[in-house]
Amino acid sequence: MSPINFRKLAISLAMFAVVALGSSVVARADSVYILTDSNFAGSGNFGTVTTHLNGDGSITVNVQLTAGYVFHSSGAFGFNVVGDVTGLTISDITPNSIFSSGGTNVALDGFGKFEFSLDSNQSTAAARLSNTNSLTFTVSRDIGFNSDTQLAELNGPNGWFFAAQIAQLDATGATGFAAGATSVPEPASMFLLGTGLLGVAAGIRKRLRK
Repeated sequence: MSPINFRKLAISLAMFAVVALGSSVVARADSVYILTDSNFAGSGNFGTVTTHLNGDGSITVNVQLTAGYVFHSSGAFGFNVVGDVTGLTISDITPNSIFSSGGTNVALDGFGKFEFSLDSNQSTAAARLSNTNSLTFTVSRDIGFNSDTQLAELNGPNGWFFAAQIAQLDATGATGFAAGATSVPEPASMFLLGTGLLGVAAGIRKRLRK
Protein backbone atom coordinates (compact mmCIF):
# COMPACT_ATOMS: atom_id res chain seq x y z
CA MET A 1 0.00 0.00 0.00
CA SER A 2 1.39 3.41 -0.99
CA PRO A 3 1.90 5.92 1.85
CA ILE A 4 -0.57 8.77 2.02
CA ASN A 5 0.73 11.90 0.35
CA PHE A 6 -0.59 14.50 2.77
CA ARG A 7 0.53 17.35 0.54
CA LYS A 8 -1.58 16.14 -2.37
CA LEU A 9 -4.45 15.39 -0.02
CA ALA A 10 -4.33 18.95 1.33
CA ILE A 11 -4.36 20.39 -2.20
CA SER A 12 -7.31 18.20 -3.18
CA LEU A 13 -9.33 19.21 -0.13
CA ALA A 14 -8.53 22.88 -0.64
CA MET A 15 -9.60 22.79 -4.28
CA PHE A 16 -12.77 20.90 -3.37
CA ALA A 17 -13.64 23.64 -0.89
CA VAL A 18 -13.00 26.31 -3.53
CA VAL A 19 -15.25 24.58 -6.07
CA ALA A 20 -18.00 24.16 -3.47
CA LEU A 21 -17.78 27.83 -2.53
CA GLY A 22 -17.77 28.83 -6.19
CA SER A 23 -20.87 26.77 -6.88
CA SER A 24 -22.64 28.49 -4.00
CA VAL A 25 -21.72 31.93 -5.37
CA VAL A 26 -22.95 31.05 -8.87
CA ALA A 27 -26.23 29.72 -7.44
CA ARG A 28 -26.88 33.11 -5.80
CA ALA A 29 -25.90 35.18 -8.86
CA ASP A 30 -28.50 37.52 -10.35
CA SER A 31 -30.27 36.51 -13.56
CA VAL A 32 -30.25 38.86 -16.56
CA TYR A 33 -32.74 38.72 -19.43
CA ILE A 34 -32.76 40.66 -22.69
CA LEU A 35 -35.83 42.19 -24.34
CA THR A 36 -35.00 40.90 -27.81
CA ASP A 37 -38.15 41.30 -29.92
CA SER A 38 -40.57 44.10 -30.69
CA ASN A 39 -43.79 44.48 -32.64
CA PHE A 40 -42.65 47.76 -34.17
CA ALA A 41 -38.87 47.69 -34.68
CA GLY A 42 -38.00 44.05 -35.38
CA SER A 43 -35.40 42.21 -33.32
CA GLY A 44 -32.63 43.82 -31.30
CA ASN A 45 -31.67 44.72 -27.74
CA PHE A 46 -34.41 46.90 -26.30
CA GLY A 47 -33.37 46.56 -22.67
CA THR A 48 -32.49 44.20 -19.83
CA VAL A 49 -34.40 42.72 -16.91
CA THR A 50 -32.30 41.77 -13.86
CA THR A 51 -33.79 39.67 -11.05
CA HIS A 52 -32.21 39.38 -7.58
CA LEU A 53 -33.26 37.06 -4.73
CA ASN A 54 -33.32 38.89 -1.39
CA GLY A 55 -32.61 37.38 2.02
CA ASP A 56 -36.28 37.64 3.02
CA GLY A 57 -37.42 35.48 0.08
CA SER A 58 -38.58 38.37 -2.10
CA ILE A 59 -37.25 39.18 -5.57
CA THR A 60 -36.14 42.63 -6.71
CA VAL A 61 -36.52 43.38 -10.40
CA ASN A 62 -34.65 46.09 -12.29
CA VAL A 63 -35.70 46.92 -15.84
CA GLN A 64 -33.33 49.13 -17.81
CA LEU A 65 -34.33 50.07 -21.34
CA THR A 66 -31.67 50.60 -23.97
CA ALA A 67 -30.78 54.25 -24.56
CA GLY A 68 -33.28 55.78 -26.96
CA TYR A 69 -36.37 54.04 -25.55
CA VAL A 70 -38.82 54.96 -22.75
CA PHE A 71 -41.70 53.32 -20.83
CA HIS A 72 -45.19 54.75 -21.11
CA SER A 73 -48.88 54.22 -20.33
CA SER A 74 -50.80 51.42 -18.60
CA GLY A 75 -49.35 47.95 -19.02
CA ALA A 76 -45.87 49.46 -19.01
CA PHE A 77 -44.28 46.17 -17.89
CA GLY A 78 -45.61 42.62 -17.59
CA PHE A 79 -44.23 39.52 -15.88
CA ASN A 80 -45.21 36.01 -14.77
CA VAL A 81 -44.63 33.98 -11.61
CA VAL A 82 -43.69 30.30 -11.33
CA GLY A 83 -46.05 28.46 -8.99
CA ASP A 84 -48.23 29.81 -6.18
CA VAL A 85 -49.22 33.48 -6.34
CA THR A 86 -51.13 33.57 -3.03
CA GLY A 87 -50.53 36.84 -1.24
CA LEU A 88 -48.40 38.24 -4.06
CA THR A 89 -47.53 41.91 -3.65
CA ILE A 90 -45.52 44.42 -5.66
CA SER A 91 -43.69 46.99 -3.52
CA ASP A 92 -40.72 49.36 -3.41
CA ILE A 93 -41.60 50.67 -6.87
CA THR A 94 -39.05 53.19 -8.14
CA PRO A 95 -39.73 55.82 -9.36
CA ASN A 96 -43.06 55.61 -7.51
CA SER A 97 -44.11 59.02 -8.81
CA ILE A 98 -44.44 57.47 -12.27
CA PHE A 99 -45.05 53.73 -11.85
CA SER A 100 -47.63 51.81 -9.82
CA SER A 101 -48.84 48.24 -9.43
CA GLY A 102 -51.11 47.40 -12.36
CA GLY A 103 -53.64 44.75 -13.20
CA THR A 104 -53.57 40.97 -13.60
CA ASN A 105 -53.93 38.88 -16.75
CA VAL A 106 -52.94 41.92 -18.81
CA ALA A 107 -52.53 41.71 -22.59
CA LEU A 108 -49.40 43.34 -24.02
CA ASP A 109 -50.14 43.61 -27.72
CA GLY A 110 -48.45 40.98 -29.85
CA PHE A 111 -46.93 39.12 -26.90
CA GLY A 112 -49.95 37.67 -25.13
CA LYS A 113 -51.21 38.05 -21.59
CA PHE A 114 -49.07 38.38 -18.46
CA GLU A 115 -50.07 37.42 -14.94
CA PHE A 116 -49.05 40.77 -13.41
CA SER A 117 -48.18 44.23 -14.65
CA LEU A 118 -47.00 47.67 -13.64
CA ASP A 119 -48.50 50.86 -15.04
CA SER A 120 -46.97 54.20 -15.93
CA ASN A 121 -49.01 57.36 -15.44
CA GLN A 122 -47.06 59.13 -18.18
CA SER A 123 -48.25 59.60 -21.71
CA THR A 124 -45.83 58.88 -24.52
CA ALA A 125 -44.96 62.57 -24.84
CA ALA A 126 -44.35 62.99 -21.09
CA ALA A 127 -42.20 59.85 -20.93
CA ARG A 128 -40.09 61.09 -23.82
CA LEU A 129 -39.69 64.46 -22.14
CA SER A 130 -38.48 62.92 -18.86
CA ASN A 131 -36.57 60.04 -20.54
CA THR A 132 -38.27 57.45 -18.32
CA ASN A 133 -36.19 54.35 -19.12
CA SER A 134 -35.61 52.63 -15.75
CA LEU A 135 -37.94 50.76 -13.38
CA THR A 136 -37.28 48.86 -10.13
CA PHE A 137 -39.72 46.93 -7.94
CA THR A 138 -39.88 44.03 -5.47
CA VAL A 139 -42.17 40.99 -5.68
CA SER A 140 -43.21 39.04 -2.55
CA ARG A 141 -45.63 36.17 -1.89
CA ASP A 142 -46.85 34.20 1.12
CA ILE A 143 -44.57 31.18 0.59
CA GLY A 144 -41.61 33.30 -0.52
CA PHE A 145 -39.18 32.55 -3.34
CA ASN A 146 -36.09 30.36 -3.26
CA SER A 147 -34.68 31.40 -6.65
CA ASP A 148 -34.72 34.64 -8.64
CA THR A 149 -35.60 32.55 -11.72
CA GLN A 150 -39.11 32.02 -10.31
CA LEU A 151 -40.20 35.13 -12.19
CA ALA A 152 -39.01 33.61 -15.48
CA GLU A 153 -42.13 31.75 -16.62
CA LEU A 154 -43.25 31.67 -20.25
CA ASN A 155 -46.76 32.97 -20.84
CA GLY A 156 -47.57 30.25 -23.39
CA PRO A 157 -46.01 27.50 -25.55
CA ASN A 158 -44.17 30.06 -27.68
CA GLY A 159 -44.28 32.74 -25.04
CA TRP A 160 -42.26 35.29 -23.19
CA PHE A 161 -40.92 35.91 -19.69
CA PHE A 162 -41.37 39.69 -19.73
CA ALA A 163 -42.73 42.47 -21.95
CA ALA A 164 -42.70 46.26 -21.83
CA GLN A 165 -44.67 49.00 -23.56
CA ILE A 166 -42.04 51.34 -24.97
CA ALA A 167 -41.56 54.24 -27.33
CA GLN A 168 -38.58 55.61 -29.17
CA LEU A 169 -37.22 58.71 -27.49
CA ASP A 170 -37.47 60.62 -30.74
CA ALA A 171 -40.77 62.52 -30.84
CA THR A 172 -41.44 61.18 -34.32
CA GLY A 173 -40.37 57.61 -33.48
CA ALA A 174 -42.60 54.55 -33.36
CA THR A 175 -44.19 53.04 -30.25
CA GLY A 176 -45.13 49.48 -29.36
CA PHE A 177 -44.12 46.54 -27.19
CA ALA A 178 -40.86 44.68 -26.65
CA ALA A 179 -40.48 41.27 -25.01
CA GLY A 180 -37.82 38.75 -24.06
CA ALA A 181 -37.32 35.12 -23.08
CA THR A 182 -33.53 35.00 -23.33
CA SER A 183 -31.27 34.82 -20.26
CA VAL A 184 -27.55 35.60 -20.26
CA PRO A 185 -24.78 35.00 -17.69
CA GLU A 186 -24.44 37.84 -15.19
CA PRO A 187 -20.89 39.08 -15.97
CA ALA A 188 -20.08 40.78 -12.67
CA SER A 189 -20.72 37.67 -10.59
CA MET A 190 -18.77 35.45 -12.97
CA PHE A 191 -15.85 37.89 -12.95
CA LEU A 192 -15.76 38.01 -9.16
CA LEU A 193 -15.95 34.24 -8.97
CA GLY A 194 -13.10 33.84 -11.46
CA THR A 195 -10.81 36.29 -9.71
CA GLY A 196 -11.63 34.71 -6.34
CA LEU A 197 -10.70 31.25 -7.57
CA LEU A 198 -7.45 32.54 -9.02
CA GLY A 199 -6.57 34.23 -5.73
CA VAL A 200 -7.22 31.11 -3.68
CA ALA A 201 -5.25 28.93 -6.08
CA ALA A 202 -2.32 31.36 -6.00
CA GLY A 203 -2.36 31.38 -2.20
CA ILE A 204 -2.29 27.58 -2.00
CA ARG A 205 0.57 27.40 -4.49
CA LYS A 206 2.58 30.00 -2.57
CA ARG A 207 2.16 28.16 0.73
CA LEU A 208 3.26 24.86 -0.76
CA ARG A 209 6.44 26.41 -2.14
CA LYS A 210 7.60 27.50 1.31
